[in-house]
Amino acid sequence: MNPDQKIQSQLKSQGYSILQRKDGSNPLWQKKLQFLVTELRYFQKSWGMLPADNFLNDGGHYRYRRYSVFNWRDSQQLTLLPHEPHYQSTYRNAMNGGIYRDFDAFEDSTLKNPVLHTIINWCIATINFHKEKDWRIQAHQFRIQTNNKESGKPTPEGIHKDGADFILIMLLERNNITGGVSHIYDAEKHLQFGAVLEELGDCIILDDRKVWHGVSEIHALDKSQIGYRDVLVLTFHKKVHA
Repeated sequence: MNPDQKIQSQLKSQGYSILQRKDGSNPLWQKKLQFLVTELRYFQKSWGMLPADNFLNDGGHYRYRRYSVFNWRDSQQLTLLPHEPHYQSTYRNAMNGGIYRDFDAFEDSTLKNPVLHTIINWCIATINFHKEKDWRIQAHQFRIQTNNKESGKPTPEGIHKDGADFILIMLLERNNITGGVSHIYDAEKHLQFGAVLEELGDCIILDDRKVWHGVSEIHALDKSQIGYRDVLVLTFHKKVHA
């Protein structure tokens, strides 16, 4: 069984797959990303220019983000859709849902970066078990920040599902932090997995219909300096045609 087949088998059997560079289980990195050295550097750097998230109902100032939406059609045709606000119901997000949140879109240089297209196309090839020809993809750049006054909350809504078919969570950088443990739970919310995404390119792929997920708070190691955790989150939604 090759690495891509192993991921597909894990998604079918347990609803998640962990892709880490240190144990050689990350074909996205090994086959694709490690060869895009310059492009990946610019992609990673774009997380330093995220606007503040002004829709945190806990009064926090720890999250920065951008949001864009794509349509993927057969033969790897990826199209950026007109910008739209992000909406989640209060059922999905009791803390910050129920309203239309208008986040800034990805910067043009990020949208054109081949790293983003490589990640999306690889994900589609991996999750597209039944050869669906049309997917809606919601893309999120997140920076969670912490300092001597405030901890950072990657998932302030707690254990949750996003209402997608599949989700990719990919680490871009951890800097001056402890915590940020990714947890995955089964349908009854029993803990199945807990670990830290440590290196650039480390990923989790989830079948959002089968499992729940959440991430623990982050705290600065050196309290005199800001710490942060940067991730790319892609949610994949099969488009149903009448």
